[in-house]
Amino acid sequence: MKKNIILIISLLLTGCLGEAGKGYITKTCTKKETINGNNLETKIEIKSKQGNVETITITEKYDNIEESIINSKKSEQNLFKQTTGATLNIDDSIFTYEINKKEASNIIIEKFNILDEQHEQIKYYENNGYICK
Repeated sequence: MKKNIILIISLLLTGCLGEAGKGYITKTCTKKETINGNNLETKIEIKSKQGNVETITITEKYDNIEESIINSKKSEQNLFKQTTGATLNIDDSIFTYEINKKEASNIIIEKFNILDEQHEQIKYYENNGYICK
C-alpha cells in the first residue's frame, strides 16, 4: 500500500499523468481526400475537459498545392487577425488552425461548427467522413 502511494505521488510530481491527470482528454479525427486533384490529409485534435470542448486544432496537409489555395489561406489568415479565439499558421503546404472555444467569436464557432460537448463534436466529424480515436 505504501509503495502504491509513493508511486502515485511521484507520477503526479513528475507530470507523468500529463493532461489526462488534470482532467483533459484529447481525441483525434483524421480524413484523407482528393479535392480538385490535390491530396488533402486533415487531422483534427479536440481537447476537452469534463466532456466540454476547450480547444480544437485542425491541421490540413496538401501533397500538391496550387498557388490559389495558398493565396486563399493567406487571405483567411489576415481575417483571423481581426477576430478572437482562432489563429491560422501557414508552413508551406501545411495549414494549422488553432481555435480556443472560450475566446472564439460566433463567426469562428459557426465557420468551424464548434459544438459544446466533445461527444457531439466527434459525432459531427464522424458523420462528415472522419475517423476518430
